[in-house]
Amino acid sequence: MTDSIWQGTGVDLDAYLSRVGYLADVAPDLATLRGLHAAHVEAIAFENIDAVLGRAVPLDLDSVQEKIVRRGRGGLCLEQVVLMAAVLDRIGFTFSALAARSRIRTGNKVGPAVHIALCVELDDERWLFDVSFGGYGLHEPIRLAETSRLDGDWPFDIVREPHGEHVLRFLRAEGPAELYGFTTDARYPADFEVLNHYCLTHPRSPFNHRMILQRTQSAVRHVLIGNTLTEMLPGEPATHRELDEDETLSAPEKIFGITLEPRDVQSLKTMAGMAAAARH
Repeated sequence: MTDSIWQGTGVDLDAYLSRVGYLADVAPDLATLRGLHAAHVEAIAFENIDAVLGRAVPLDLDSVQEKIVRRGRGGLCLEQVVLMAAVLDRIGFTFSALAARSRIRTGNKVGPAVHIALCVELDDERWLFDVSFGGYGLHEPIRLAETSRLDGDWPFDIVREPHGEHVLRFLRAEGPAELYGFTTDARYPADFEVLNHYCLTHPRSPFNHRMILQRTQSAVRHVLIGNTLTEMLPGEPATHRELDEDETLSAPEKIFGITLEPRDVQSLKTMAGMAAAARH
């Protein structure tokens, strides 16, 4: 097998499949695509703990596998895309990467396009494959067309705006929520490094100054921003509550399935104490 820019030959496929609990055979087909997507988001949370602690977040495949697959951590969007692209490449899928502008909570249609998803080509159709948007994101791939709908407990659709962008919407109980707008212009691993630098260092980046954890499960979805926990159940309005310090520090493992080392928890506790002191 000749390696590609997505590094399929470098991924430990068996270790990844074990990490996400995927037990079926794999092949470059729709059943595998759907199964891997669901298994990945169930098992691997979005998390920015390294970023908020001021640590480097390398995007080379070995570092990403060590963190997410072997150490049981989650990852930022870009880390998860690097891992997932290598997995799909190893299995034999044909795909490209695309960039999206998040609109969740802001509605900003002209913000920076720092979210990355994959566009998989299969049997003359294209599928939006996005495992890293977190608690508001897809549980399985959605067909990428002028208009498309994904029904079920967590419904989504894609609409095409007059100026050309596709928009992914979460059809939640409170009403449709625009998640992000995107075009299908191809992006490459070299682009990821630029986006990673922005996410880690820019003063307006949402990812480098407060903890953000997100997990997409079939029965429930959770989002933690700072110490505010949002819980979503199928067909019901989201609920929100403030966590105390102990609850916040235990949330990564208890709610989001993230394995942290004691030093990580201590670093988060120190950071929380400094933030509380600054407020007073």
